[in-house]
Amino acid sequence: MTTKKPHPVLRVLLPPRQTPKHLEDRLKALAAIFQTLALSAWGLGILTPLMTTYTAVNLTHAGLSFVLGAALELCSLTLLAYVPYTVETKEGA
Repeated sequence: MTTKKPHPVLRVLLPPRQTPKHLEDRLKALAAIFQTLALSAWGLGILTPLMTTYTAVNLTHAGLSFVLGAALELCSLTLLAYVPYTVETKEGA
């Protein structure tokens, strides 16, 4: 059976076929972005007011920063759960 090549315009518009490694790399990159945002939310909302002056800490603001950071970290962990786990076997073992 022969495979028909897609139209040249479609080849330009459509992304190339992904290998499992490409998908894994993209998921890990997105997870890293969400982890960075979570750490930023915790740092700006909780740690910075604690380091500047204790009276600057607003419990509502700190609580919302914690919840935002936890939600972003949950998004990161969810993305990492979609990374396929492959077991590599060594030859001769």
